[in-house]
Amino acid sequence: MADSDYSGSGEDVSDDEYVGPKGGSSSRPQAATRKRAPLPARAPEKPKKQAWETEEKDPDDIVTAEVEEMEEEDPEVLARTLQEREEDRKRKRLRKDTKPFQRGIIRHVVLVLDLSETMLERDMRPNRYITMIRYTQEYVREFFEQNPISQMSVLECIGIGASYAISHTQSWNTRSHHRLRVSNIPRSGRYTPDHQGVCQGQDTRRTNAGDESEYVIATDQELLRELLLATTTPPVVRSTEGTSATPAESAAALMMMGFPSRVVEDVPTMCACHGNLTTGGYTCSRCSAKVCSLPVTCPSCQLTLLLSTHLARSYHHLFPLRNWVEVSWSRARQKRSRECISCLSSFPEPPPVESSPADEEMQEVEKVAEKSDQLAARQRKMDKEDSEEQKASESARYECRACEGHFCIDCDMFCHLVLHNCPGCLSRLNPAEMGQANGDVEMTGLLEKMSFERLIRFEADDGKTYYGNLNRETPTLEIEGSKVEVLSGDVKEGFRKTGGEAIVSKLLCPLPGTNIVMCVGLNYKHHAEEANIAIPKFPTIFTKPSDALTGPLADVSIHKDCQSQLDYEGELTIIIGRDAKNVSAADALSYVLGYTVGNDVSARNFQLPADISGGQFGYAKSFDGFAPIGPAIVSTSVIPDPQKLRYTTKVNGEKRQETGTDDMIWSVKEIIEHLSRGTTLRAGTAIMTGTPSGVGIFMEPKGFLKDGDVVTIEVEGIGSLVNKMVFE
Repeated sequence: MADSDYSGSGEDVSDDEYVGPKGGSSSRPQAATRKRAPLPARAPEKPKKQAWETEEKDPDDIVTAEVEEMEEEDPEVLARTLQEREEDRKRKRLRKDTKPFQRGIIRHVVLVLDLSETMLERDMRPNRYITMIRYTQEYVREFFEQNPISQMSVLECIGIGASYAISHTQSWNTRSHHRLRVSNIPRSGRYTPDHQGVCQGQDTRRTNAGDESEYVIATDQELLRELLLATTTPPVVRSTEGTSATPAESAAALMMMGFPSRVVEDVPTMCACHGNLTTGGYTCSRCSAKVCSLPVTCPSCQLTLLLSTHLARSYHHLFPLRNWVEVSWSRARQKRSRECISCLSSFPEPPPVESSPADEEMQEVEKVAEKSDQLAARQRKMDKEDSEEQKASESARYECRACEGHFCIDCDMFCHLVLHNCPGCLSRLNPAEMGQANGDVEMTGLLEKMSFERLIRFEADDGKTYYGNLNRETPTLEIEGSKVEVLSGDVKEGFRKTGGEAIVSKLLCPLPGTNIVMCVGLNYKHHAEEANIAIPKFPTIFTKPSDALTGPLADVSIHKDCQSQLDYEGELTIIIGRDAKNVSAADALSYVLGYTVGNDVSARNFQLPADISGGQFGYAKSFDGFAPIGPAIVSTSVIPDPQKLRYTTKVNGEKRQETGTDDMIWSVKEIIEHLSRGTTLRAGTAIMTGTPSGVGIFMEPKGFLKDGDVVTIEVEGIGSLVNKMVFE
């Protein structure tokens, strides 16, 4: 049904979009039965009848009967139940996997319409034919909205002879619609044995030449509409692995495209697509033929012509907005949300606190999250919720998992089906004001970090210094010369996208030279073992001055008195995003702006001899340039768990250090809790979290750095420092 010019793989996703209820009924329990009584002993289940085996009942009649029954019991219960059913109906369109994976956005679809006399049956209102035409028109509009650079052929199947055909009400010969008429064999009026076997679900291999693929029967007009619209979403594209050669037919999936510019002429000329005289249009980038509008296939050379905006309209299929989740009353009370962030419509007030199984379950989840890694638990919860069906929320609130904003059902539908962006994430509100207004410090920390993934600081061609955002992990040596998105703001006030771009002329230290560097000593178990030092009760702390900061590609100038025992220490480095004091370990990560790579350059001759340093570390590590960091500050949304990273240190390409952050004695949370005890950690403070085993002083023979040595420290998911030691 679909071809694509892409090939890729989507792990942990289904090849099928939603074509029916999954995992149980989509209806919410009636409001009158929310307080669940103990379930009686379950009776033996009877075989479930298929939809076509049950007695036909009009859906409107069923709803009317249920409404009359509930109205007799309690009008308030009726209102709540009807509202939930309406929200359930709206959220049916959101039942799809929204994890990012590759989709085929150039599709070639054949839509087959049955125009035989059988379509005049009245099993759908007013009849099957009128219902089909109405839903087909809606399907075509939705298909080209979701697939703007695709093509569709409409195939009309009719019976042999006039008595078997229905005259078509209107022409389908519109742009990108191609109609064919195919005669059909008259129906006998009864099922063949094979067809009967399919309907009874006995053996699908007896039909369709052994094809075991599935299909769904539309038993009513609402299901017909759902099945049609479910196919408008581009399908998942998977690569075929294990094949020795590429099948010849796959070449047809590759499409050459042209992106012509619009031209305006003084003298009318004839277009190649319609043969009309026009003064404007588009010139084919291959054969220079003129066409009126895009997208279209060039009539002369058959090149697909389109605009970049057509591809942009398909972008949300490749990177979809993740589903928002239903908000329980306990969560609504916790967040104290009173109105929709987007349209400002008021939410219903939470009922008095009343213990329920759902609330108790939510409290247990929150307790577990507090004890374990909150962000990692949150990520697992997001993945689980993505695979569940979308239901109505008891509190009429729906929460974005990124900004934790609460929205109404109409904004939920609009943002996922039309906007494809979250207004809360894009609002650009002042983080400090937002946090004060909501009384939620965690929200403040999240909003501060929403406008970038990998923050860099650089000098552009105009000689000015800017902040920029790297959309993906880029090798450090390739950042200079690349084009990046420009951000405004600073570490203290937060960052905002400007919409501009600039070329990186020189990559700088991601923090300006006004920030203090705090360091943790002896924080890895294996490092403590190689140093033969007992682990203290609290971390060893020392500081570096702001002038010790330098860039990820800068040469480090070494004073002559520091050259005899110069050493390296690769370290994961924390960047504080907002002022923090007396922070608990449970809340520590909400104060983190992001993570970067650091090198705690050390002159051991000023550190270890007790008669010289008195056991102090600070002086030996505080010379200018002794704290290279970079290349970027990576947001906590990219690195939710800093205790699951691996990194290496190399000297002139020789591996010296290799470890994981799970070897830390004090975790990132515990370090922040300890350093903020009675002390204010200002926004922009860099915290080097300690080095693992493998430093030069404990090697045999000693591995001290020499003039011209290049130290490369790489942390998984962040990037690398590449610094050359230059002896004065």
